[in-house]
Amino acid sequence: MGTDKMSWRFWRKNMHPSLGFLICGLEHSGTTMVSDLFREHPIADSGFECGVLLCNTPSEFLTFEPFCRHMYVGWGIEHDDLSYACSAQSFEDFYQRLFERSKSIEEKSPNIIFDKTPRYITQLRQVQKRLNRPAIAVIKDPRSLALSDFKRSKRPLDEIDSWYDEWKNPKIVYMRSAYKGYLYAWKNKNCHVVRLEDICFNAKSTVKSMFDFVGLDFKNKYLYLSNKRFNNTSGSSINVGSCMAFMDALPTRIQERVCSDFSEFDKWFYPF
Repeated sequence: MGTDKMSWRFWRKNMHPSLGFLICGLEHSGTTMVSDLFREHPIADSGFECGVLLCNTPSEFLTFEPFCRHMYVGWGIEHDDLSYACSAQSFEDFYQRLFERSKSIEEKSPNIIFDKTPRYITQLRQVQKRLNRPAIAVIKDPRSLALSDFKRSKRPLDEIDSWYDEWKNPKIVYMRSAYKGYLYAWKNKNCHVVRLEDICFNAKSTVKSMFDFVGLDFKNKYLYLSNKRFNNTSGSSINVGSCMAFMDALPTRIQERVCSDFSEFDKWFYPF
């Protein structure tokens, strides 16, 4: 076991509660499901999302839209609570103050808190410089991402070609910034990249690898999502449909276009 992981385990046992680890990844890639899985552990909990580590200092976060606004519902705090956290001199103190005031995690009284913010993937190297914590980066096939984004557009299926033409170029630009984060994570021992497809097809071993990575014990019962706080994850268990739905729901011509147009992100595609 490396020195970094040994110091991390020692630190975790002697600080209660504090920020334990980060979860990030492209939006709609499965980060909420991963956070739901960790929330099954009796000593781990989190609000919905944060985003403070996208800022240079905690004070900047007080006006960092839309992330700061989402904290009120996501963490069960008021504006005064957020102001109190953002007045901290360090990010570590920011999280301590957030946990002190958060009503979302109050009942569980967890020992380990995590921050699930998908957008961290676009600045992951800088994020870990601001606060050095283990990071789990979640990824899923670009064809699945296309279907997720199309569903959220609320456009009818007969408009999918025009939607795709509008969606493609801005998405490629954004995915390039995220891809740099994944490339960093694949090479960094303080990061763990997890495929949504592996969570679906090899649930036990993949989820256990995530728990092992952050130093939490794993039990099979954690695969049953009985403590979901938000409705972004459908159902109460891992569903292979979350990574395979595009095969039926996305027209073949659109699937082929995604494979061609997004081919530069070759490590994201899963060999179905």
